[in-house]
Amino acid sequence: MVNIVNVGYASTNCYLVGPDSSRLLVDVGWPETLPRLLAVLQRKGARLREIVALLVTHYHPDHAGLAQEIKAQGIQLVVLQSQVAAIPDLLKIMKPRDHYREITLDDNLVVDTPASRAFLLRLGISGEVISTPGHSDDSATLVLDEGLAFTGDLPGPEQATEEARSQVLRSWERIRAHHVHTVYPGHGPVRPLA
Repeated sequence: MVNIVNVGYASTNCYLVGPDSSRLLVDVGWPETLPRLLAVLQRKGARLREIVALLVTHYHPDHAGLAQEIKAQGIQLVVLQSQVAAIPDLLKIMKPRDHYREITLDDNLVVDTPASRAFLLRLGISGEVISTPGHSDDSATLVLDEGLAFTGDLPGPEQATEEARSQVLRSWERIRAHHVHTVYPGHGPVRPLA
């Protein structure tokens, strides 16, 4: 079973996934919260230097606001092709008081779903990243072959707005097709997939 540690803070779950020597960080918090992340890592017995890559489930401030600061620590940002256009949009919603550091585009590892599998395997993780729009057009989910899914803010079908319901249903069908039984959401507790 893959090693998973929740290192989230400020109501956003952030997960370390994989072996101690080459961890993937799934989501990262608000801008200028690196000291809070470092404190949680220390409390959980993990170190920043163990993190090889960052995957953001969607480009909203509470999931990606700290991304450029993490990249400055030598951690590779892995971006699904369907997410590339959303990265600059994050700048549009940030205010000067947020002290957001714009995410550079030229040094990210941009992958499609098959390439994500190969990349994850190099980290010792069996799985892939799939596009799961519904909460936002750029939403992505990390699905592991052992039946785990890291879904960010993808709502359940019963919580989806009328306009997004069909898209959300299709995204959950994609997740179910990977034989997922446990969901690690961006907010709230881990839960079984009903």
